[in-house]
Amino acid sequence: MNNAAQVLDRIATSLDSGPFKVSRNVELSDCKPADVAASRTYFSWKGLVVLSQHVVVRQIDNATRDDAKALFDVGFRFGKKANWVPLLRGLQFGYMVIPVLVGESPDAALVQAASQCPPKHWSLFEYPVVVDLSADRTICFTGTAVWGAFFFSDMRKVADTYIKGSLFNKPNAGDA
Repeated sequence: MNNAAQVLDRIATSLDSGPFKVSRNVELSDCKPADVAASRTYFSWKGLVVLSQHVVVRQIDNATRDDAKALFDVGFRFGKKANWVPLLRGLQFGYMVIPVLVGESPDAALVQAASQCPPKHWSLFEYPVVVDLSADRTICFTGTAVWGAFFFSDMRKVADTYIKGSLFNKPNAGDA
């Protein structure tokens, strides 16, 4: 079993080894800190667009869907401030926000929601990830949505490489 501090350190180290600018204990707009916040902006040849990608991680035991929604919302606001791009969202520019909740015994509704196709937003992708410490597993959507299909592989790669890949040796939810 991994404890939350170890998992947060592994995620931060893993993100820092990649193309992300990583910060720890970043106060977000809801006046609560993100244990880890990572950002990058890059040009994607897939859609000839500029993408601003952000990972925000919080440790919350017994996390709920409301916790995930709140983290996504403040993660989006963080992303707009962290990597300001002078382009209008939707005109060859968009955001990707990956809210990651780490903790013991996440709510069953949260686990189910995280494993399903994320909600649609205008030029804004949401890709929630849940790290369940009590079961040593990560939960996220493993399919590809019809809308934004080109970009789901980018978000899944971040989840697989920098979150799942740094944590557990057990199969992840949805892999069986």
